[in-house]
Amino acid sequence: MAIDGAAQWPRTKEDKMTYIAGFAVMEVAVRGVLPIGDTTENVPYFILDTAKNAVVGQVILPKAVKRSLAVALTVKVPAAAGSFAIGTFDDGGNFQACSFLRVESPSVERPDGAVGPSGR
Repeated sequence: MAIDGAAQWPRTKEDKMTYIAGFAVMEVAVRGVLPIGDTTENVPYFILDTAKNAVVGQVILPKAVKRSLAVALTVKVPAAAGSFAIGTFDDGGNFQACSFLRVESPSVERPDGAVGPSGR
């Protein structure tokens, strides 16, 4: 018995695949070297799908660090996302791209199974 206005599970295989694809994710890598300076606060950096002009992910990092520190983080974003930018929003709500971080899509694949030299 269906309730008027209630969400229903898709009935056909094609509808189910479309519904499930809406939840599909992929991993991207956020990489860069943080600025050197006094650590005063943490800053939220937003990952923007530039094709749709939509925020698809977020990382929070220190504003600065005492010594050089490279970062490499894996973030899950919608699989349907296109090209990416990472940055902050200014007080006026305008996106400001970050010069020291980048988003690599998809993230570098790690080998499965045993790795290394094989000896005989």
